[in-house]
Amino acid sequence: MRTAWLLSGCVLGLMVYEGPAAAQTVVEYGAGAGAAATATAGAKGAGKSIGAAFESVGKALKQAQDQAPKAEPATNARPATTAPGAAKPKTEVIKEAEGPTAAAPTPPPSYEDAMGIQKGMSCEEVVRRFGPPAMAFATEDDAKTMSYASKAGGVQVECQAGKVASVERPR
Repeated sequence: MRTAWLLSGCVLGLMVYEGPAAAQTVVEYGAGAGAAATATAGAKGAGKSIGAAFESVGKALKQAQDQAPKAEPATNARPATTAPGAAKPKTEVIKEAEGPTAAAPTPPPSYEDAMGIQKGMSCEEVVRRFGPPAMAFATEDDAKTMSYASKAGGVQVECQAGKVASVERPR
């Protein structure tokens, strides 16, 4: 009988306090939204300030570049040494290459998907074909655990004595 009175009191309490609880929720939501709106007001001009800073830096660099003396290509001339009555040797001028000689950038290596790692492969072959592991741990004598990321998930590889002892793939 006591449980019935307790249960009915809880239900009655929920019905009585439903309105004030909803009102409290509305008040707290409004306060949070107001605080968020006023917090962003200070950041309104940040983009313009940053842009102005970069513009002034650009102007300073342009001005320094215009004022800098123009560099002429370097020449390496050998001094002329002559003995009295001897013919003057020719002065050889060697010009340095103009502009930087840029080698063509090499594309990053392309590795196979780690799901292709098989038990019995050599660990060197795994690194050559599938790339360096995302994480590796040395565990015992001549044993290590390597983690690879694949399209399907993480692949754990256990190497012992230079060979793949086990491969755990995602399910």
